[in-house]
Amino acid sequence: MARLFPALVIMLAPVAAQAGDTQLWTTAIVQGAIGSGTGTQPMVWMEVQSRVGNDISHLNQVIIRPGFGLRFGPDFNALFGYQFQRNSPLNGRDTLEHRMYEQLTLPLYRDPEHLLITTRLRLEQRSIVDAHDLGWRGRAMLRMQAPLHGRGSAGPLLWSEALVGLNDTDWGQRHGLGQVRAFAGGVIPVSKHLNLEAGYMAQFDRTPGRYRRNNVISLTLNYRLGS
Repeated sequence: MARLFPALVIMLAPVAAQAGDTQLWTTAIVQGAIGSGTGTQPMVWMEVQSRVGNDISHLNQVIIRPGFGLRFGPDFNALFGYQFQRNSPLNGRDTLEHRMYEQLTLPLYRDPEHLLITTRLRLEQRSIVDAHDLGWRGRAMLRMQAPLHGRGSAGPLLWSEALVGLNDTDWGQRHGLGQVRAFAGGVIPVSKHLNLEAGYMAQFDRTPGRYRRNNVISLTLNYRLGS
C-alpha cells in the first residue's frame, strides 16, 4: 500500500498547473482524549492557523477550528466542530467565513515501529457573512508516516488531500474538484507529547479552465493530550 501513495499524489496533482504564489502556513494543534483509560473516550480538538501569502509578505487568512468528538482507538476518531476564518486578500475586501464540519479519521495500516497510514474524511457547511448560499464541500486525505528508528522517532511524512465542492454558491464556490494539496516533509518529535511537522506543500487551486500552483512552506506544531 505504501508504494501506491506516491502514485496517488502524482495522479491528483495536475502537472500543467500555472505557477502561483509562495506562502507560509503555520499551525498549532492541541488534540486528544479527555481523561484517562481505554476504550471509547470523549476528545477535543483545537487548531489555530495563519496563512501568509503574496511571497510571504501579507497575512491572507486566519483560521480557528475547535472540535469535539469521540476517540475509538489510536488514529480512529469522529469529530464535529466549528471553524471561523478571516480572508484578507491583498487587493480585495476582507470576508468572514463561518463553517460547521463533521470529520472521521480512520487507520488503514498501523505498525507504529515502521509505518502508519491513515485517511481523514471531512464534510463542511460553509457560509460567508453578507452572502446567502450555504456551500457544501467534501474533503478526503490520505496520510503516510514512517518512523525511521521505531515508535516516536523522526521520519518522513507524505499526504495528499482533495477538496470537492458539492454545490455552486453566490460567493464563488463551484461544484466539482476545487483544490488538491500534496505535502512532503517530516515529523520531528520535540517531546513525549509534542511534535513538529515541517515540509513543502503544493496547493493546486482550480479555476475554470486552469489550475494554479501555490508553493507553501508548511509548519505544524501538534500537541497530543493523554499518556
